[in-house]
Amino acid sequence: MIVMFIGAHPDDIELGAGGTLLKHLRNGDKVIYIILSRGEKGGDSKEREKELLEVINYLGISDYFLFNFPDTRFYEKLIEIKDVLEDLINKFKPNRIYTHSLSDSHQDHRTTAEAVKIAGRKVKQILSFWAPLTYNNFHPSYFVDISEFIEEKIKILEIFRSQNHKDFLKKETILGINKYHGFINGVNYAEGFEIIRFIEE
Repeated sequence: MIVMFIGAHPDDIELGAGGTLLKHLRNGDKVIYIILSRGEKGGDSKEREKELLEVINYLGISDYFLFNFPDTRFYEKLIEIKDVLEDLINKFKPNRIYTHSLSDSHQDHRTTAEAVKIAGRKVKQILSFWAPLTYNNFHPSYFVDISEFIEEKIKILEIFRSQNHKDFLKKETILGINKYHGFINGVNYAEGFEIIRFIEE
């Protein structure tokens, strides 16, 4: 299986879908990892890039792409982002894409989701992960059991040291969200996803 993870900023993917990412890697799936911005509005861009590359190295991902679209101003570059993603989708032909929610209140996250929906119109499975600014607009209906990977997910998120002052990256916050999604599905820990498109292959 070929899966593509697309995030707006460093740590977005790991926060919303880190356990699922680990599970795909453990299963031997081919993972394509894409980050669209260095996240300069949320901290020093060089430090954030260094942390991100440390995570990529830890995970052993060889197919990764880090772009430099302007943090908080993705809406100005929607067509460019769509074109970049479309080229990568055509190149790798993923079976499934994980990205941001179309209802996310962060403009970069929402623009990323819109670009993915357009660029990935021929991809059979597109799922959206949770982020802090989805607030109560996030309604997952697809869940992945990450009980086996929750501690490693926490370990990976701790690599983003420049962001560890943020409440949504606190261990107890992450455990609480994933524990809740696990509880409602009868497992210890789970990640929830909204379905943009899901056609069984």
